[in-house]
Amino acid sequence: MVWEVTHDALYLGYLGLAQGVPLVVFQLWGGVLADRTNRLRLLLGTQILTTTVLLAAFALSVAGVGRVSHLLALAALSNTFRAFDEPSRMSLVPQLVGRERLPNAIALGSIPWQAGRMIGPSITGVLIAAFGGTVGFGLAAGSSALALVMYARLRVNSDAPSPSSHHLVRQLYEGLHFVAHHFVFAALISLALFNAVFGLSYVTLLPIFSDVYFGTGSVGYGLLNAAHGLGALAGTLIVATIAPRLRQRGLIILAGAAGMGLGLVAFSTAPALRVALPVLACVGFSNTFYLTQVSTQLQQTVPDHLRGRVMSLYSLCWNLLPIGGLLGGALAAMVSARFAVMVGGAMVAANALLLLASRRLRLL
Repeated sequence: MVWEVTHDALYLGYLGLAQGVPLVVFQLWGGVLADRTNRLRLLLGTQILTTTVLLAAFALSVAGVGRVSHLLALAALSNTFRAFDEPSRMSLVPQLVGRERLPNAIALGSIPWQAGRMIGPSITGVLIAAFGGTVGFGLAAGSSALALVMYARLRVNSDAPSPSSHHLVRQLYEGLHFVAHHFVFAALISLALFNAVFGLSYVTLLPIFSDVYFGTGSVGYGLLNAAHGLGALAGTLIVATIAPRLRQRGLIILAGAAGMGLGLVAFSTAPALRVALPVLACVGFSNTFYLTQVSTQLQQTVPDHLRGRVMSLYSLCWNLLPIGGLLGGALAAMVSARFAVMVGGAMVAANALLLLASRRLRLL
């Protein structure tokens, strides 16, 4: 919608800023609350607020009064609520599933997200081309309302730790101190950070690739998203199948991160859509394959009383895609979208290859 209103790459960067700043400001505090309060109630509250924002966006679009300022404001609001939603949702997973089944559960739990990434944009791209962006907001609002109904049916025993007598700031410091003084945790989180800020920032620039480089419009945009989603779904299914038999998880994680970065470099030079689609499928496969392993390693090894804070830091990293979008949009405006994606991929690959020197990581 922002691209339709402005046709300016810089405004795609502003959208990234509007989405990213609330995550930076509030996500870590969301982790603190997840370790202090009833996680299920926190999840329900944030979902109600998110659904309200999406309904407002849908109403403005139907009325034809939506402006770029409205879109940016609503994006900022929805991500403010998301900052408190994700730590509580991620912290609930080990309480729903036994620790020994976490590898399978985390992989299987990402299938709906990956399938949605594959099916949603491809269908919505066609619908947007036919009816405009209003249909996208309508589908998003309906999906959010459905998620709220499903969350309301959850029944979790001991869904939150005992309330702490420590001050909020002290608890926040404890979480940051724990990660900073444990190399493996810090390294895993850095992989997620580079993935979001430099790797997945290409998603923000896909409208430019589909319109300017490939000349395929909204349909091409949907197909590009679907290609990434198809590869990611394949990676998820494979991980879910072989998770208990995987050995040397650290080596798999680092190889997957390097593969994703190099795949993005190849995508940045793709001359046509038919070349870009299989490359993005490989990028999606590598991305989900290694990030699923990162999430599993964290969930299996983090202390329960710190889970909300550590997972909030992790989710903050891979939710910094909007900040990466700002950097990517600025690079695209100054040089080109191809150059922006190439730089991002090279940064992801370089970070993974640097961490490959760590024997502790390789032997996880």
